[in-house]
Amino acid sequence: MAAVGVVAIGVVAVFAVQRLNEAERYRQLMLTGEQALTAGNTYAAIEALSGAIALRSESMTSHLRRGEAYRAQRRLDDAARDFREAARLQPGATDPLVALAALYDGRGETAEAAEWYARAAAIDRQSPPLLYQLALTRYRSGQAAAAIEPLRQAIALDAGFDEALYLLGVVLRDTQDAAGAIEALELAIRANPGLAPAREELADLYQTQRRYSDEMSQLTALASLDPRSARDVSIALSQAIRGEFDSAEATLTAAMDRAPDDSQLALTRGRVRLMRAEAATDPARRTAWATDAVTALERALGGTARRSEGLALYGRALYLKGDLAESARILREAVATTPFSRVAFLYLADAADALGDPMEAREWLMRFEALEGDSVAPDVRLARTRRLGGLAVQVGDYTDARARLEPLLTAAPRDVVLWCWVAEARWHTGDAEAARSALQQAVAIAPRDPAVRRLRQIIR
Repeated sequence: MAAVGVVAIGVVAVFAVQRLNEAERYRQLMLTGEQALTAGNTYAAIEALSGAIALRSESMTSHLRRGEAYRAQRRLDDAARDFREAARLQPGATDPLVALAALYDGRGETAEAAEWYARAAAIDRQSPPLLYQLALTRYRSGQAAAAIEPLRQAIALDAGFDEALYLLGVVLRDTQDAAGAIEALELAIRANPGLAPAREELADLYQTQRRYSDEMSQLTALASLDPRSARDVSIALSQAIRGEFDSAEATLTAAMDRAPDDSQLALTRGRVRLMRAEAATDPARRTAWATDAVTALERALGGTARRSEGLALYGRALYLKGDLAESARILREAVATTPFSRVAFLYLADAADALGDPMEAREWLMRFEALEGDSVAPDVRLARTRRLGGLAVQVGDYTDARARLEPLLTAAPRDVVLWCWVAEARWHTGDAEAARSALQQAVAIAPRDPAVRRLRQIIR
């Protein structure tokens, strides 16, 4: 019996040593993976972390870190898989949820990102930055009203959170609460007097409320934030808006001679050249001015000018230059940069459309429409509704197409493309008689139009 006891003790000791060795190997692999990840050696990090997972498949941290390495390699599906597994292994942890949200946000899938931020915020209700990210992604995905509550929660936790106050002002403005927007923006400026975007929004709101003295106070404060270039920027943009491009260039050249390193002046030069490209009717001149705009904006992005605005203009210039894929990449970065420029969503829709992706073009245009709300002129809104209706036809959402396009027929009775879209939408929603009626209208306007001929082969 004594011998049996000795053997048993020996077996236990062997298992204990094995467990110790396994724990040490796991610790070493995790350390190696962390160090490699920090150094940017993602391949070595993945190898080490995969070894750690093989030893302890239930480790949340191992999956989380390997997901980060995969994300650094742009292997986003692998990264998402590891982040989801990390979230499953430790349901009360916010890090995997935030990592998933950031991943989807980086891919432009802001609605999905907002869902993951919401799950994280439900666990950690005391993190102002997390609540801010939730609000931001909701706002960028077109859910402006849903962004209000998390912003108020973040501000309640941190009354001096200037970016949250600024975003709340923008959200309230877009949801037609001008008084609330003004209050939030005034608080943002009180928290950070140098927050120029908040002053710009506040000046615009004061103007709409006919509070001209208050508007001038904000414009004066903006000029004092950048006394070197603010006046020259205003003059150059005013000249460019009137079509006096040579005068605008001369104004900026003189200003840049005095302040050659001023990135705001470089940004304005890029904007003026972009405006010139947009106005050009000759394709060669448009490309030439867009190329000059790219050069100026590259310089601006290396300085202190507002990055989101610079990225939006840069992406648009690349689009006019004909570099569509790079334009779309830059514009996705623009909409992910805060405080973002709303027009980047419209520019991104144009780029996606030109790349032959009507589904993505429609998504970005709908987000832009949601951000603008009813703040645009009726003719602009009608044109945007027409475009969204056409995109709905392209992607096969014929019910939405009818809802958008049919009300436009009265205002545009000679628009053959509109009649063709309506005919196609009616046909695919089972309204054959109404489809034939719309097609007859199109035939009466332009019987030889290619779209009309195509539909005559479909609608009998």
